[in-house]
Amino acid sequence: MGCLSTLFCAEEIRVVAVKPTPESNEVRTRVIFPRPYENKRKSPINVQLRLEGFPLGAATQNKRGKELYNDPEGQAIHVIIDNEPYLIYNQPFEEAYDKIISFHIPFVLKPGMHVIRAFPVYSYGESVKGKRAFAAEVFYFQDGKKVDELNIHLQKPYLTYNEPQGRYPAGGKDPILLDFLLSHCELSPNGFKVRLSINGKMIQYLTEYSPYYLYGIAPGRHTVKLELIDRENQLVPGFFNVTEREIIVDNNQSLSP
Repeated sequence: MGCLSTLFCAEEIRVVAVKPTPESNEVRTRVIFPRPYENKRKSPINVQLRLEGFPLGAATQNKRGKELYNDPEGQAIHVIIDNEPYLIYNQPFEEAYDKIISFHIPFVLKPGMHVIRAFPVYSYGESVKGKRAFAAEVFYFQDGKKVDELNIHLQKPYLTYNEPQGRYPAGGKDPILLDFLLSHCELSPNGFKVRLSINGKMIQYLTEYSPYYLYGIAPGRHTVKLELIDRENQLVPGFFNVTEREIIVDNNQSLSP
């Protein structure tokens, strides 16, 4: 049987586009600290976020929660410093739709320019994609010059890699979630695209802004790379527009914390 338009067959890996989870327009994420372009002098650096309209710690109750690994700690917020793997923050569930999340960046930053990105995710890892749900701010650490040394332009098109990341159980028919966010561009067959590569091999150009399911990834270590491509099929310049993560598909059927 031939592959459908939303399905790509390369060896045994299949990529299937699925519809984004329906979401409320009330979800809003804001970075309170660091302030925009603030120069932080001391480490550890405190981060404070405000999240509205999205209860942390709740299990997302829908069909997708049964199709993917569903984190027992519930809905969370993913925080990316520069282009490092995301950090996960949540709180015990309560009926609160306006929360302040405070934490310290858990590693030492180099002097210079940095950026923080934050967005809420459902308990199965898919990002909330509403325009106000995503927040990004530039700040500096021990640098009085405030020079754009990371090629970060938050008003130009850029990609934010979300999933997959970490460890997944091998076997079974459950898919692995592929998920990303886009800023200042739209995907289409003749416009911007996201190029997916696994283990150094190009798998597919993604032309729908939606989550995807990955099937058929064998046990072992794998690298997943996403690249933002422009209308001329050229890589879009920018620090975030090539992102690679290692994942482990584990035979013992368990997930890492």
